[in-house]
Amino acid sequence: MPAQDFAGRPVADFVKAFTSGTVAARDIVEGLLERCKRAEPFNPIATLDAEGARQTADALDARRKQGGKFGALAAVPVSAKDLILTKGLRTAFASLTMKDNVPTVDASAIGQWKAADAVLFAKTTTPEFGHKVLTDSRLHGITRNPWNRAHTSGGSSGGAAVSVALGVGPIAMSTDGAGSGRIPAACCGVYGLKATLGRVPHEVPPDQFGQLTYLGVMARHPADLGAGLASMSRGHPDDPWTAAIGRTPFAWPQDGGQSPIAGQRVTVIRRMTGGYLDPDTEARLDAALAFLDRQGARIREMDGREIDWKLDVARIILRANQIERFGEILKTRRGDLDVSFAKTLDEGEAIDVVMLRRALADRTTAYKSVQRLFGDCDLLLTPTVATPAPLATQDQFAPLVVDGKPIGDLRAAWYTYTIPFNMTGHPAISIPFGQSKAGLPIGLQFVAPWYAEAHLIRLAEAFDAETHASALFPPGFAP
Repeated sequence: MPAQDFAGRPVADFVKAFTSGTVAARDIVEGLLERCKRAEPFNPIATLDAEGARQTADALDARRKQGGKFGALAAVPVSAKDLILTKGLRTAFASLTMKDNVPTVDASAIGQWKAADAVLFAKTTTPEFGHKVLTDSRLHGITRNPWNRAHTSGGSSGGAAVSVALGVGPIAMSTDGAGSGRIPAACCGVYGLKATLGRVPHEVPPDQFGQLTYLGVMARHPADLGAGLASMSRGHPDDPWTAAIGRTPFAWPQDGGQSPIAGQRVTVIRRMTGGYLDPDTEARLDAALAFLDRQGARIREMDGREIDWKLDVARIILRANQIERFGEILKTRRGDLDVSFAKTLDEGEAIDVVMLRRALADRTTAYKSVQRLFGDCDLLLTPTVATPAPLATQDQFAPLVVDGKPIGDLRAAWYTYTIPFNMTGHPAISIPFGQSKAGLPIGLQFVAPWYAEAHLIRLAEAFDAETHASALFPPGFAP
């Protein structure tokens, strides 16, 4: 069958072309697989399921010939991060210790995408067990930035961001534990959404009530975030956070009625902790403020140092969860683990019950602090990260070096902006907004009150109408 390159088109175009009979699902898949080959130098794919995708597409084509009805993602090629369970398709967690793991069940969110007739074609790369904000592993190697291969894709959902940036599928399912979806979205120039705690079921982790990790969506077009979220937001009985809203899945499209910008009170936080902010990133932030002002937003700035963001709280909770889950692997197979993941687990071993108890209480304090901010504003605006993507050789535990000077470790100096909202549960989005002088993408983060994902998506649409970021492709990958 003739391959059809649908790269760059929104989800709605895939669905309409297939359901109208204009193009076969198999043709879409063949075009996608050709793009997968072209993307190989950037290493976004952990496991490619070409035959599985072809079989799913053929089944969809057969149903269409029989006059069948279809779901909201009919014939849409989708990928899932290599931390998300996929029935019958290897989920290795980027670890030598799990390299032959083939789940017997789908994660609920994946099952919902499949039920909406999406075509799952691949698992995307991640660092081992998603433990850092760079994407490399002993099992899969380094995933490189689509705009400059010398730089990182960010992480831990680096493969998802690179895939979307290169047109390898319109949407990708990510995870976000301290910014792991928003950070690579910013590094690679795509849209990345972390929804409200409980909006998307994440029933697999053993500690459901202490959840910090979210399943999210990356996309080239803002509206596709809505399409993806709407098809993965039905609740699951094993995830208590979905009990409140999971019975009523997120709906998209939504008519917001009013402008997502005009009249909105926006609080700008340039620096969370008073650290370094890249001049190009700050310049793009100022340009965004000018755009918001022209659109009628009411803007005020605040000093991020006025708030104790409790940034170490998320680290303590994450490390405690990690040592509980993977402590036995550390004892018995340390030599098979990435060095940085072993060090991460060593941090977990150093956490005692008093530290953990205090961190859990401080999480509530952080939540209340952010809630108070929303008493005076409708949106928070920050950079997504303090600088464009570091080099692909950046070490997780080494200082970030700018102009020959170390500015601090990654957690304290680079991605302070994303961490708090994993603790507090507020929805957050990274929006691409231009590039640095070196040609690397720059992302801005907006945060909204609980359950306001639709507002964030409509805000992203307004920004995209200004920047046309959804139409930008890395060199050599324009459709």
